[in-house]
Amino acid sequence: MTDLLSLLEIRGVVAALRFYDDGTLMDAAGEIDPLHTDLAAELCYANGRIMHQGSDILAVMSGMPGWPPRGWMMMGDRLSICTIANVVCFVENSTVSFNETLNALSALES
Repeated sequence: MTDLLSLLEIRGVVAALRFYDDGTLMDAAGEIDPLHTDLAAELCYANGRIMHQGSDILAVMSGMPGWPPRGWMMMGDRLSICTIANVVCFVENSTVSFNETLNALSALES
């Protein structure tokens, strides 16, 4: 949980969560309804799997080794999701530094 709380210190990050390798919620922090945390973890896990599948298909079709995705982003009008590995940040677009958020997520992965 300490890592998630440090993510909340980044300007614009409103919530963070971490999920296990099977998509079940490990922990969550911030402004996210506890009723929605399990669903958010499953959504982020599923989207990550789709990204990996797309990367595999691209590598096969191009005949070139691909770059396995480490994470993904989904941008909405007001809020966005930034994910690396199994850690997720929900951010407000108007105030967040995407670079700072992605650097912090990358540091948690290593």
